[in-house]
Amino acid sequence: LQVWYIQDLHRKPVDPKHYGQLCSGNCYLVLYTYQKLGCTQYILYLWQGIAGGKGGKPQTSGTSLFHVQGTDNHNTRTMEVSARASSLNSSAIFFLVTSGACYLWFGKGCNGDQREMARMVVTVFSGNNKETVLEGQEPPHFWEALGGRAPYPNKRLSEEVSSIQPRLFECSSHMGCLVLTEIVFFGQEDLDKYDIMLLDTWQEIFLWLGEAAGEQKKEAVAWGHEYLKTHPAERSLATPIVLVKQGHEPATFTGWFDTWDPYKWTNNQSCEEVVECSLGPGSAITEITTALKGSQDSSENGLELGLQNEGRSPSVSTSSNCSCASLAANGSLPPEQLMHQAVEDLPPGVDPARKEFYLSDSDFQDIFGKSKEEFYSMAKWKQQQEKKKLGFF
Repeated sequence: LQVWYIQDLHRKPVDPKHYGQLCSGNCYLVLYTYQKLGCTQYILYLWQGIAGGKGGKPQTSGTSLFHVQGTDNHNTRTMEVSARASSLNSSAIFFLVTSGACYLWFGKGCNGDQREMARMVVTVFSGNNKETVLEGQEPPHFWEALGGRAPYPNKRLSEEVSSIQPRLFECSSHMGCLVLTEIVFFGQEDLDKYDIMLLDTWQEIFLWLGEAAGEQKKEAVAWGHEYLKTHPAERSLATPIVLVKQGHEPATFTGWFDTWDPYKWTNNQSCEEVVECSLGPGSAITEITTALKGSQDSSENGLELGLQNEGRSPSVSTSSNCSCASLAANGSLPPEQLMHQAVEDLPPGVDPARKEFYLSDSDFQDIFGKSKEEFYSMAKWKQQQEKKKLGFF
């Protein structure tokens, strides 16, 4: 991983100890280098701060909607979401930027700390034409900017359960016993199509059924009852258990997530398609042209970048170098050369972060109990878990 920030159209390297710390007033280039069958591959990202223009003015066009999250200086963040009414959430705060006015929208369920931090965050936007709007008291122009009114999550928590935090678990069965693995700081991306997930909101138990979960779906309701019976807080067995199918999530379920993309399940693109879509025509980037050289002793690590602003369609061109001499003809290696091997003991050309990738399809199936396609479609943390257990981490 390499990161640069842009200053006066020139690249300045970012100290690795500051990777992941992005300032809203800057633009960044992030180069991710990875191995695929012994070949070096690259993905280049351009990250543009919301205040990264002249005079600190937000670089927004038309209408933009930002979700403001956090209660103090250490956990507050602002994330752009789709500018439509369905993105709103009664328990949160949003900042709507239009060509004529800006609105700081307070949902009925947000608290005083959230409001205070939101007022501080929006100061990065220049201009004084900011209007505070309470949920239920929006002016007509607010809804017009979002394309009209639409349903959005509006959960209400009673006084006695307001301190209860929702918990998300991945469900599985081992030797006939229910096994729950908790996902902390969960988001929609943690819902895997091969899994059954249990969301405990205290007042309800939701069982989310991935479309490819297979025969396990039949056990979902029984798992919900088992969860209530064995809960250390002696939960009421009358707690409602709700089955939720992937792609048909009700607002009572999606409202427990910080953000929710209702179109996620209808757009299952591969990584290559996502990269092509993100960097192809229609991208916010005016033009990025890269040339990745094979020489590793270059001070710029083989990257030459030109940023131009000539109004042409964006384009990305890359070249990669392969080092596959040590691999078998079919690009695979025997398990004993990969399992439980230290980095220095691996064959040349093997990416130590993806040792399992160099197994043949049949060896992979025997060791992991699933195909490579199924494995790499799992959440990243689950992949790491299995790799540690089987000696490939």
